[in-house]
Amino acid sequence: MRWGAIGFTGAVLVVAGAAQPASPFAAKLPGSWWFGVPASPAGAATATQWQWLGVAAVYAGLVALLAAWYGVVTVCRRGGAASLRPLAAVGVAWAAPLVAGPPLMSRDVYAYAAQGALAARGGQPYRTSVAHLTGSPYLHLVDPLWQHATSPYGPLFLELARGAAAAGGRHVLVTVLVLRLVAVAGMVLLACAVPPLARSYGASPATAFALAVLNPLLLLTLVGGAHNDALMLGLLAAGAALARTGRLVPAVVVCALAATVKVPAFAGVVFVGWTWPGPGATWRRRLGTAAAAAAVGAAVVAAVSLGAGWGWRWLTAADPGKVVSWLDPATAAGLLAAKVMGATGLGAHTGVAVGAARVVALAGAAAIGLALLWRSDRIGLPAALGWTLFAVAVLGPVVWPWYETWGLALVAVTAGTATRRVVFVVSAVGCFATIPSHVSAPGAVPVAAALVLALWTAALAVAGLRLRSGPAPVTTRPPVSSRPGP
Repeated sequence: MRWGAIGFTGAVLVVAGAAQPASPFAAKLPGSWWFGVPASPAGAATATQWQWLGVAAVYAGLVALLAAWYGVVTVCRRGGAASLRPLAAVGVAWAAPLVAGPPLMSRDVYAYAAQGALAARGGQPYRTSVAHLTGSPYLHLVDPLWQHATSPYGPLFLELARGAAAAGGRHVLVTVLVLRLVAVAGMVLLACAVPPLARSYGASPATAFALAVLNPLLLLTLVGGAHNDALMLGLLAAGAALARTGRLVPAVVVCALAATVKVPAFAGVVFVGWTWPGPGATWRRRLGTAAAAAAVGAAVVAAVSLGAGWGWRWLTAADPGKVVSWLDPATAAGLLAAKVMGATGLGAHTGVAVGAARVVALAGAAAIGLALLWRSDRIGLPAALGWTLFAVAVLGPVVWPWYETWGLALVAVTAGTATRRVVFVVSAVGCFATIPSHVSAPGAVPVAAALVLALWTAALAVAGLRLRSGPAPVTTRPPVSSRPGP
């Protein structure tokens, strides 16, 4: 619970820092939230002078959350948390400030709201962009990068977005709050599915819960950012848990519903079908059950698509190629190849090189997925599916921190020492991946902010050492019988 208090303090610091009128971690446009938005351009200019203090508060909060998360996982691994109740209380405490705070690190939730509003008006989000929302209060909140893009999300989520927009009307905040509650529901599904899933593999439910559900990357991007990945992930975990209890058809249906939020989740349908026959089954039998599961999953996807009236265009509506960044492995390889070709006089065919590199990377992700599918009996369904989704996220055309959560939460269920280290490192890097730009502050304010962050980090390090050097937990052993043996 002491680590829980430190994490709660960190979450409050993140929200307080992001709520500063000039903070780059949340949208500061009129109508984006009910606090933290400058009342006037003059107010915004004044707030910019203290921008670094807000940035320092956010980073100090991230350090606190990560330290507290590591502490809680360590306590669970040592057997200090046998019950899930205190862990659930910690999860609620860490998530509560993020639920009350503005959308963090991303403006995607405003794109969801705008697409829902377009659908509520009778528009076709899979054919037209939100730029057609003339006179709508939603349009100016959408990132300019996505204002002219069609919706890449599945029909189930688009229906939820349409319902949220219909409930909110012209009140953006109501729509965004409903969409955040959808993300919270996805996290609740994940929290309910992880313990029984871990228990079915002989792993510690408490450690799995702490590592997967209390992960700061999930809390910040899925709850704080209100991303629909939370709903997809919650449904996938629930489907995997159902499969472990012997309920194949419900498991396939739930995984197929996850695919109607985001397409990559359909991998869950295939993995559930493949692992269904159990250890020792022949590949022919596995192929048959996987094909049957894929047929049932396709029927569910078709029913949702046709029932919602959107057809099949959503399967090809995504356009991830808009973002070209050196931070994406596949894109970076293409950009590097284009630079080399340009330096050798072959011409800088950047578009062709990036496109080819992305195709090769996706083929590599598919190969990794097939290899993991073949070994799924040995490493378990959550790990095989989780690493596959992680490969798809990292080797995809564009990498966002919340994409990494697809695999991290699932591999955490049965994680060994090496996997736990990967989860810790990737999550920590993902939390700091969104680096703010255009941060300006005069005079000694940056120095003061750096001192605040350094002192806070040092204080956390001292607190962590004191907690870890405390008395060892008392273990009870059954009394030795005094009766002679037979």
